Amino acid sequence: MTEVTSLMGLVERIIERIDDGTLAAGFEEKIQRGSASGSMCVVRDRDNPDGLVLVVRLALMRVPEDDPGPLFHRLLDLNHELKGRAAFSVHDDGNVYLTSGRPVEDLDPGEIIDLLLWTSEQADHFDDLLLAEFGHEHSL
Repeated sequence: MTEVTSLMGLVERIIERIDDGTLAAGFEEKIQRGSASGSMCVVRDRDNPDGLVLVVRLALMRVPEDDPGPLFHRLLDLNHELKGRAAFSVHDDGNVYLTSGRPVEDLDPGEIIDLLLWTSEQADHFDDLLLAEFGHEHSL
């Protein structure tokens, strides 16, 4: 896993690949910030097959099996508070994720830094908050 101290190195590698035209769908690097872990990857834009989207996705916790309703309600409230900048989701693997993404076209270095650092910071913050609220037995 890439540690917090080398997240800027990841940003530099992405900028280099954008500049030299080698950034392509399928690029992926693992990241970790605090207790949240995941990846930064490049995928094809669903609405524009020629476009690419830079995606940051980090796992936060496992969904409680006994009564997930309160967690789901809380995640919807948090999605509303994030105002579209990132979103919580639940995957078939039973984990809660925080995801954000931006089209690669016209991304500048500051936006890449913001996407990676802000999203990973939020994931590290919210995994602690959600585990405190719903139980540390759901940690990854």
